[in-house]
Amino acid sequence: MTTRILPPRINHEILLEVTDGGNRSKTLDFNRYNYLHFPIRNNINRGRSLFQERSISAESLYVAFRDSDYSSATKFYLFEYLRQYIIFCDKNHHSIFTNESVQYYCDSLICKNKSGKIVNSTYTLIISATKSLFVLFDLPGRWFDELPTLGKSQAEPYKSYSDNDLKKLLPLLRGFFKQISNKFLQDPDLYLSQGKNETDMFFRWNGKIFPVYGCAGQLMASAVYLMSYYTWANTNTLLSLERPDISKNNINGEWYQMPAFKRRAFRVITIQIGAHDQISIPKYSLEFFNQLLDVSKAISVKSKLLFQAGSSNRTTPLSAVQLQNFNRFLKKYFGLTDDKGLSLSPVISRFRATGSQLTQLNYSHIHSASLLGNSPKTTRKHYSEGNEYENQSMLQDSVSVFADKALNGGNIETSKKRIKNELNIEILTYENMLKMKSTPMRQAHGSYCKNPFGEQANKFLLRAQRHELLSTEKFACSDLLMCFSCPHQVVIAEPTDIWCLLSFKECIEESIYKHVDHIHFHNNYDYVLSAIGKILMSIDKKILSSATQKFLDEGLHPLWRDQLILYPYGNKGS
Repeated sequence: MTTRILPPRINHEILLEVTDGGNRSKTLDFNRYNYLHFPIRNNINRGRSLFQERSISAESLYVAFRDSDYSSATKFYLFEYLRQYIIFCDKNHHSIFTNESVQYYCDSLICKNKSGKIVNSTYTLIISATKSLFVLFDLPGRWFDELPTLGKSQAEPYKSYSDNDLKKLLPLLRGFFKQISNKFLQDPDLYLSQGKNETDMFFRWNGKIFPVYGCAGQLMASAVYLMSYYTWANTNTLLSLERPDISKNNINGEWYQMPAFKRRAFRVITIQIGAHDQISIPKYSLEFFNQLLDVSKAISVKSKLLFQAGSSNRTTPLSAVQLQNFNRFLKKYFGLTDDKGLSLSPVISRFRATGSQLTQLNYSHIHSASLLGNSPKTTRKHYSEGNEYENQSMLQDSVSVFADKALNGGNIETSKKRIKNELNIEILTYENMLKMKSTPMRQAHGSYCKNPFGEQANKFLLRAQRHELLSTEKFACSDLLMCFSCPHQVVIAEPTDIWCLLSFKECIEESIYKHVDHIHFHNNYDYVLSAIGKILMSIDKKILSSATQKFLDEGLHPLWRDQLILYPYGNKGS
């Protein structure tokens, strides 16, 4: 190969426009390949780079990239690995695209791995990408088959957020989105016309006022993080979402479905958010999404993308740049820290890991994989570690309990009580995690139970076993009447749940005809009907009206259609 100092020779026909994984527009300039050490374009234009004769022309590489079936983001990353390989060969005076250069390149990577500069998974990724380049250029891929393999044993799983982390992040994200979106929708043209260094937008938080520059991008960045928390979708999927065509006034209520192509899995997944008879969706998440749709349309009606940014009267797809800018904004003004005192910021992969942990606490890893759109193997490997601080706390609690048991004897429950007294805490870390992250159990009458296997459940089980109604197995508490005097009862103000409660109330009232007399009926059910009446009085009128209309239109809830008559129970005191 020869090196010559020549005036810049730029071929504008070998520039390839792509989009990277962060949704940023990038230009792959194959002119750089023609110069020693693959320099940046500015150095070539200024005559600071040396022209290098190559065995394969830049035009050939450009055509191979252009005509390949790889996605736009994959082309960008392959170009980066091509750059790294060429620089190595130039610096070490190896001929490019030869078996010998591949061997030397592998040796240098293994040296970096042994010295701790790169982990096993990084080595594997670089070798795999370089092999893909050789195959793309019709060069022998078999040269890589004899190279050492290190696997991906050092790949680190994504860390989930702790409860304390979420309590710091989520209120701030929700507050920022709600406040800024309301102001933005008052005059979107004004805010879209402003440049990146001018603003009339301010965010008030805890009595302080913070300026928000590039408010459309900052607003949409906060929305992406909230959306990742609600849906557990990854970055590429979220940034490629289009606004749903389904109206929020459709016959199924507020329900949105947005298909998105998952690049590496090569399949289409569907992101769903909305109200459903069988799925309890927090009301504020629906309000957030409706507001997000309004903001998206205000930024640009022409573009179908859900997440967009805009400034100086120019709109662009939201990219990782806006996400990074928003994180810098949070770090500059709020300086959040986690349980270990480290910097805390929103990260989409960590929201996914948090969702995976939450699902696996209540269901299986297969269920978690389905919701995350990954294979069970990927979910176990990358999204199952949990939060490091909480893991260490749980391990410390466990060691303390077993040490106490070994020292003082007795059973595990006794040791737990002693450890709680010693540490002056009410609940151990693992028990608290189960309490916080386990979803309440829905009962047949439409309310929920926070502790279906607690002390009340044991009393119910003993009573049922005494009457030979249940075996010795452990069952959740199902004493429907006692729920209304139980501190663990939770009522969620959703039309479907209130419809179920109204149906239960109707069945109780109809059962009066199966009692000896009115006194007998009132002794059995007065306290229950009184409790239900108080619940209904505390429900928002719109929700109660919607549930009542559903009751009138559809009749009794399906759970109570086959039980029109409740047979008399013994009274509360019996």
